Amino acid sequence: MLLLLLSVPALADISVRATLNQQRAQVGEQLLLTIEVNGAQNVSPPALSDIDGFDVQYVGPSTQISIVNGQMNASVQHRYALQPQRPGHFTLGPFAVPYQGKQYQTAALAVDVVAAGQPLPGQGAPDGSSQGPGPRALRLTLSLPQREVYLHERLPIDITLYVGSIRVADVQYPTLSSDGLSIDKFGEPGQTQQTINGETFQVLHFQTSIIPLRAGSLPLNAALQLSILNRRRGGGFNDPFFEHFFGDDPFNTERRPYTLRSEPVTLTVLPLPDEGKPPAFSGAVGSFSMQVSAAPTELTAGDPITMRIALTGSGNLGDAGPPALTSTDGFRIYEPHVAKADGGTKNFEQVLIPNDAGVHAVPPVRFSYFDPQARRYQTIESQPIALVVRPPPNAPHAEIMAGGVAVRPAIPEEKLGRDIVYIKDDPGRLAAPSDAWYRSLPFALWQPLPLLLFGAAVWYDRRRQRLSGDIRYARFTRAGKHARAGLAAAEQALAQGNREAFYDAVSRTMQAYLGAKLDLPPGGIDADAAGGRGIPEDCAQRLREFFATCERVRFAPDAGDGDMRGTLALAQEVIRRLERERRLTPRTAAPVSSAALVLLAVACGSVARAADAPPASPQTTFFHANALYKDGQYDAAAREYEELLHGGLTSGNLYFNLGNAYFKAGAQGKAILNYERARRLMPNDPDVAANLAYAQSLTGAEACPPPLWQRLAFPAAHRFAPGGLIGLTSLAYTLLLISLTVYRLWTRRPRWLAYTAVALGILLLVSGTSLAHQMLGDEWYDQAVIVGDGETPARFEPAESGTVHFALKEGSLVSVLDRRDGWLQIARCDGRRGWVPSTSVENL
Repeated sequence: MLLLLLSVPALADISVRATLNQQRAQVGEQLLLTIEVNGAQNVSPPALSDIDGFDVQYVGPSTQISIVNGQMNASVQHRYALQPQRPGHFTLGPFAVPYQGKQYQTAALAVDVVAAGQPLPGQGAPDGSSQGPGPRALRLTLSLPQREVYLHERLPIDITLYVGSIRVADVQYPTLSSDGLSIDKFGEPGQTQQTINGETFQVLHFQTSIIPLRAGSLPLNAALQLSILNRRRGGGFNDPFFEHFFGDDPFNTERRPYTLRSEPVTLTVLPLPDEGKPPAFSGAVGSFSMQVSAAPTELTAGDPITMRIALTGSGNLGDAGPPALTSTDGFRIYEPHVAKADGGTKNFEQVLIPNDAGVHAVPPVRFSYFDPQARRYQTIESQPIALVVRPPPNAPHAEIMAGGVAVRPAIPEEKLGRDIVYIKDDPGRLAAPSDAWYRSLPFALWQPLPLLLFGAAVWYDRRRQRLSGDIRYARFTRAGKHARAGLAAAEQALAQGNREAFYDAVSRTMQAYLGAKLDLPPGGIDADAAGGRGIPEDCAQRLREFFATCERVRFAPDAGDGDMRGTLALAQEVIRRLERERRLTPRTAAPVSSAALVLLAVACGSVARAADAPPASPQTTFFHANALYKDGQYDAAAREYEELLHGGLTSGNLYFNLGNAYFKAGAQGKAILNYERARRLMPNDPDVAANLAYAQSLTGAEACPPPLWQRLAFPAAHRFAPGGLIGLTSLAYTLLLISLTVYRLWTRRPRWLAYTAVALGILLLVSGTSLAHQMLGDEWYDQAVIVGDGETPARFEPAESGTVHFALKEGSLVSVLDRRDGWLQIARCDGRRGWVPSTSVENL
C-alpha cells in the first residue's frame, strides 16, 4: 500500500459536488447537506456563510481511499446539518471550496420547505386522510377531546407517535411548546399496532393532562426527540437472519438525531364568569364530591375533635382552599391544614374544641366550585355530625330559683397569692430537633459559597493588579492567548495554501511566545536560548526541528513547500507542552480544590435526620393534653406531652406545658427540668422565666445565673435561641464576605464600604463568640437537673455507705463530670463535687 501511495503524483485535479438527502422538508425537520471533494483529502471544511432560512451546524468529515487498476483516488465528505426555520422555496449554494490557492464551486441545490404539520407534495396522512403530517413512516399527532375549555379546567391530551417502515431508537417523552400551561407528568406510554392503507405502524400513546393558567387563545404544538437508525454503506453484515437474532450491528448502524413535531392546535380558554360566583369560591374547577367525618363524637367540653374532609373529583384542586364551616358558634376553631393531596383528591384536617356542653353537633361544611360542563358554579354541603358533649367535672353549680329570682350560691372569697402562669394554647412549631432549618442541606451547602466567592475576588484582584503593574507577568500570562491567535492565523494561511504567509505567521508566533513565556530578549530567541531556561531536553529538540524547518523553507528558495501541516502540528505540540509545564501557580489549584471539597464535606456531614417518625396527629395530641390539664388530670396530661417528645417532636410551648403539668402534679424537679428546656428555646419568654423562678423559689433550688463577665463577653448567648443566633451569625458572615468581595472588585474602594465591613465584622465577632459559648455550654458541658423528691444527698464516693458531703435541693442545676455503676459525679454551682444516684438526675 505504501509503494502504491508513493507512486501517485502529489497533486491531482479535484472535483467538488453538493448533495441533499431530500429536496422537500417541513419546518424543524433536519436535512443533511454533503459537500464531497474527489481527488484530495486534506481539504478544510468550507466555511458556509449564514444560509437564509436555515440553522447550519457542521457535523464532521468522512474520508475514503479507493484503488482501481493501480490508480488511487482520495476523497473527503464534509457534512452539515440544516434545519429549516420557515416555509418557502430556497436555493442553496453554489458553495465555494478553496484548495491549494484555487476556488472550486459546487452546483446550486433547490429545496421546498412547508410548515410543520402540513403534507408534502404527493403525500397524505397515515390514516389515509389528506391532512396531517404526511405519509412518511414517522408521524406525531396531538389530540384534544375539546378545543374550548375554562380557565383552570383540567384537560386530558393524547400525543400519538406512528412508526412505520423505519428503525428508531432513543425515543424521548414529548414536550409541549406553549406558555400559560401547567402540564402533569406523562404516564407510561401504551403501545399498539395499527394497519393504515395496507402499511403496518407501531403506535405509542403518551397521555397526560394540562391546566390552562390564563385566558385567551393558546397554540399547542408537541415535539418529540428520537434517533433514526441508518445502515452505513459498504461495511458490516447485511443478513436479515443475523439481525433478527442478534439485533442491529452497532458497527454498521448510524444514529441520526431527529426532532418530530405535530400539527399545531389552538386551544381557546374562557375566563370564569363573575355571575353567580359564591363568596367562598377558592378556585376549584371541575366536578367534585365531599366526605366529612369527625372523631370523637362523645367527649367532654374542652376536648379536641379532629374533623377530616376528603374532596374527590375530576378537576383541578391544586390551589383550592379548604371547605368552610357554616357556623362556628360554640367552638374554638383552629386553621385547617392539608393532610394529603394527590391528583383529583385533596384531604384536609381541622381541629375543633367545643366550649361547653350546649354543643350538640358539628355544623355542616360547605364547598363551592365551578362546573365547566354545566357552565355554572355549584355548592355542596355536608350533613351535621351529632355530638355528645359532657360538662367538665368542675362545671359551675346551677342557679337556685327563689321566688322567681335567681339566687347564686355563695362564692368563697378568692385568696390572692403566687402561682404559675397558665399553659399555652398553641403548640408552636412541633418538629424534630434534626429538622431545624439550620440543619438542612441547602443551609449547610450555602456556608462555603461566600468564602469561595471572596477567595475568587481576592485572586482576581491580585491578578488584575499584577497584570497592570508587572509587565513580565502580564506577558507571561497572555502568552498562551496570543499564541493561539497566531496559530489560528497560520492555520488560515495553510487553508489558503499561502506558504510564505504560513511560515511567517508560525515563526513569528513561536518567537513571540518563547520571548514572553521564558523572558527572553527579542533578538536572542532560538532553540538554544530556550533550552537554557530549563525546559525539557525533548522539548528543546522539538524547537530545534521547528526553527530549522522554518529557516530552510523561508530562506532556501529551492527547499520546496515543506510539510506545512506537520510544522503547524509541531508548533501546537510545543506550545501545549510549555503551557502545561510553565505555569506560575501550579500548586494553588490542588489546595483550593481540596479546601472546597473539605468545606462541602463538613457542610454535608453536619446535616442529620431524625430516626423516629412523628405521631400521626401531633396537634390533636397536644390539644387533648391541654384539655386533660384543664380538667385537672395533670398526670394524664404529662403522659400525652411526653408522648410527643418520645415521637421526636419538640417546641418551647410543649416543654412549657409539660413543666406546668409536672408542677401541678407535685413533681417540682421535673417541672424545673422542662422549664429549663423551654428557656433554651424561648430565652425571652416572660412566662417561662416567671414559672421557672417561682418553682425554684418553692424548692430552694440553686438557679446558677451566668457570671457577670460571661454576660458582658457573650451578650447574645443568653438572649437568643440557638436557631436565631445561628441565623444572625450566618447572615453577618454572608454580608461581611459579600461586602469584602465588592470592596476587592471595586477599583475606587469607597470608604463607606470599608466602614460597613468593619461594622459587619464586629457583629460577626459578637454573634460568633456568643454562638460558640452557647454551643460549649449546651452541647459540650453535660448539664442536668436534680429530679428526686426533697433533698438528694451528694456523697464523697459512689456508694450508699459513703459519707454525705452536701445535700441538693429538688430542681437544682448541676454539671455531670463522670458516670460509674449507676452513680454520677456532679458539680454544684459553687464548684463542690459529689456522687449522686443516676435515678435522681435527668439530663437537659
